[in-house]
Amino acid sequence: MNVLTRGDLDGLTSCVFLSLVETIREIRFAHPKDVQDGLVPVTPEDIIVNLPFVKGCGMWFDHHVTQDEQAKEVAGFKGRYGVAPSCARLVYEHYRRAEFEAYATMLAETDRLDSAQLKPEDVTAPKGWILLGYTLDPRTGFGPEFQKYFRWLVEYVKEVSLEKILQHPEVKKRCDRVHEEREAFKKLLEEHTKLDGKVVLTDFRGVRGAPVGNRFLVYTLHPEATVEARIHLGKEAKTVNVAIGKSIFNRACRLNVGMLCREYGGGGHDGAGTCQLKPAEADAKIAEIVRRLNA
Repeated sequence: MNVLTRGDLDGLTSCVFLSLVETIREIRFAHPKDVQDGLVPVTPEDIIVNLPFVKGCGMWFDHHVTQDEQAKEVAGFKGRYGVAPSCARLVYEHYRRAEFEAYATMLAETDRLDSAQLKPEDVTAPKGWILLGYTLDPRTGFGPEFQKYFRWLVEYVKEVSLEKILQHPEVKKRCDRVHEEREAFKKLLEEHTKLDGKVVLTDFRGVRGAPVGNRFLVYTLHPEATVEARIHLGKEAKTVNVAIGKSIFNRACRLNVGMLCREYGGGGHDGAGTCQLKPAEADAKIAEIVRRLNA
C-alpha cells in the first residue's frame, strides 16, 4: 500500500501507525485543494490520510468537518471518518493494536498540536513532540525539503526515544532554527500584520526568503484578536491562498472556519481552514471574508 497525506505531525503519527500494520511502500504528499479538484492520481493501493476522499482509493482516514457530507455519500468505504482532535486518533481507533500503545504520548501530543490546544509556552518556547511538529509542518517555512525528512522520521521515531530524536543532527538543526529565527519572524509579522476589528490580517504576498516561524506566534502579538487571516501566493502565483485560524488564546470566535472556507472552494475544521482564490478577485474576496469574520 501507499500513503497520500500532508506533511505535519498528524501525518507523521498516522504514517507510523499505518506502517506498523500495513506494508507501506511509498509516502506521497498533496495539497487538499489539488486532491479535491481531482488533480492527484489515486489507485486502490492508496491510503488517503488527512485529505479529501477520492473515489477509487483503498482506504480513507479524515477528520475535517467539511468532509462530513462526502463521508455520508461514500458510506461503506474502508477506513474511518469522524470529527476528532487528529486524524492519527482515527487511525488508532480503527486498528486498536497493542503495538500502538508505545506511542501514546506521541498521539496525545499530536492531538494537542493538530487541534491547537496549546499553552503559551508551546508557542514561545516549544519542546518535545510539539517542537518536532513545527520542524515538519511546511507552514513553518522549511520548504519542500520536509518530504525526505518526513519519510525518514516515520522509521526513525520507531527506533529511538524522543530525546535522541531531538538530538539527531537533521532534527536538531531544524529545532535550532525554530528558536533562533523566532525574533526575526516576530519582526516580519509586525511589519506585515494589521488588526481589522477582531481579525488579524497578515499579508505575506510580497515576502521572499522569510525566516522560519511558528504559525501561532501571531496570537501572542495580538491577544485582543479572535481570528487570523494569513495571505500568501500559491504555486507560481497562480492563486492567492488564505489560511484562517481562530486564536488559540482568545476563543471568542464562534464562526465555523472550515465551513466558511468551503464557500470559497476550500475547507478545514471548525477552528482552521484554507481556500485558494483567483488573483483578479482575491482582494475583494479577502475583504468579504474579513467582514464575515468580524460579524
